[in-house]
Amino acid sequence: MATSSAAVAQFAYNAPARALAAVPELKPSRTRERAVHFIDIENLCSAPSLKIYQAKLAMRDYHAAVGIAAGDHVIIGTSHHNMIAAGNAWPGARLLAPRSGHDGADHALREAIHTENIAERFGLVYLGSGDGGFDTDLAYLAAAGATTHLVARNHSISSRLRMAAHHVTTLPSAAIA
Repeated sequence: MATSSAAVAQFAYNAPARALAAVPELKPSRTRERAVHFIDIENLCSAPSLKIYQAKLAMRDYHAAVGIAAGDHVIIGTSHHNMIAAGNAWPGARLLAPRSGHDGADHALREAIHTENIAERFGLVYLGSGDGGFDTDLAYLAAAGATTHLVARNHSISSRLRMAAHHVTTLPSAAIA
């Protein structure tokens, strides 16, 4: 029985976590600018409480959309109860100290953006979130000379955030389970 590539892709998208065990290959290192990826994992997964496979699907979608090159830095903000899922999905990523409560992960990411000389160290700054609260942070980075790139699910992108970013890449809708 022949199977269409669309059917295989749909099956793979809905596959359990064990089928997502392989980490996507990194692109070759960038030759011109260093890049950092700030990831709001709950926003990319469109869920406040994550299962490991949901975080892995978000990582796979992110990699497919923008690619993470060798040498890029990945920094993840999450709440305490999603820390294990985030760590399993993004091996090698830096997990910020978890912050719970309303916008806890957002606050952790904002603190890193403003206290770690990001624009001086990186020419490209990717933000994996559609949360409108990051609009002033992207504007801050752009004013300091960084090129900003927003990566988010289309249904979750704030119009203010879309306007603040130099580039916008949309991800497919998140699988809900």
